Amino acid sequence: MISPFTYHSEPVRIVFGAGAIGALRAEADVHKLSRLLVLCSKSRADIARRVTAAIADRCAGVCDVAAPNMPRDAFERIVADLKRRNADGFVVFGGGSPIGLAKAAAAATKIPYIAIVTTYSGSEMAARWFVGVADNRVSGKDRACLPATAIYDPELTLDLPARVSAASGMNAMAHAVESLYGIDTNPVVQAMAEEAIAKLGSSLPRVVAEPRDLAARSEALYGAWLAANFRAEVGLEHAVAQRVRQWFNLDHAHTHAVVTPYAIGFNSAAAPQAMARIRRALGATDAARGLYDLNARLGLPTGLKGLGMREADIAKAVEIVAAAKIGHPRPVTRADLAEIIRQAYFGEPPSF
Repeated sequence: MISPFTYHSEPVRIVFGAGAIGALRAEADVHKLSRLLVLCSKSRADIARRVTAAIADRCAGVCDVAAPNMPRDAFERIVADLKRRNADGFVVFGGGSPIGLAKAAAAATKIPYIAIVTTYSGSEMAARWFVGVADNRVSGKDRACLPATAIYDPELTLDLPARVSAASGMNAMAHAVESLYGIDTNPVVQAMAEEAIAKLGSSLPRVVAEPRDLAARSEALYGAWLAANFRAEVGLEHAVAQRVRQWFNLDHAHTHAVVTPYAIGFNSAAAPQAMARIRRALGATDAARGLYDLNARLGLPTGLKGLGMREADIAKAVEIVAAAKIGHPRPVTRADLAEIIRQAYFGEPPSF
């Protein structure tokens, strides 16, 4: 018998598939957007202009301030630009950093936007926004921060470097695996999460082997979207990865890729059904080891040491993670955190 559950689907219109960018003008029409600003990073400004050429007559300008960790000055700049140009909407082009900035801006201004998604981060489907990092971080939860439409065109991911693709895909994997055992999980989420794990697990090695394999890119992007559709309340993996990467200035996606096998390993005995789904999706005999081996197969670092963290930082990492409220199947002590972070630092196969 299926137990009672509550499931809420986020109100984001999805346009998916090769050539989906061709729907940009029609999507602007759907949302009655006539004066748009384009938000992107400086390095992607030229391609953002090309991709949004179909709405050039409605474009009030390009704001290329997006940067990792959604800096406060970038946030203030985009909010000011939206007001100064009297925009009634905007288009964000890129991955987690530009989309994160777009979410914060939308939450502050209530101006709708269209997200053109070019990585696998899944940020566009999470109704949470952030500005800044570590002690200077401010955040909120507001459905106004979600895009009116998210466009997923795998052709726009073909030039994403293999290493970046692998890390971004494993970041998406982290969302999927933790959603399986979150305190607010449900059968709908579990079905989507298992399919996401299977799609990402099978497609990412193909993307790394042949970055311009459109079929593999399409499956990876679909898996990332499935993984993004639901986020468990903060579990062990996100508690560790988000705080460690902020305090020690580590790459966002790579940190999630490293930490995921250790969070799964720690929770394995307490969440047998979730582990069974992960094993089945990956075709592995052990969930944590399957994720660890996938990182290795993708050529990603398996330890935080490989991302630039120092061994002397482990004690501080334990302190900052211990301060977080973590919801997951197995209670975690400071001693547990010390062992989890130690294993994740050295990158040895997870063992709990």
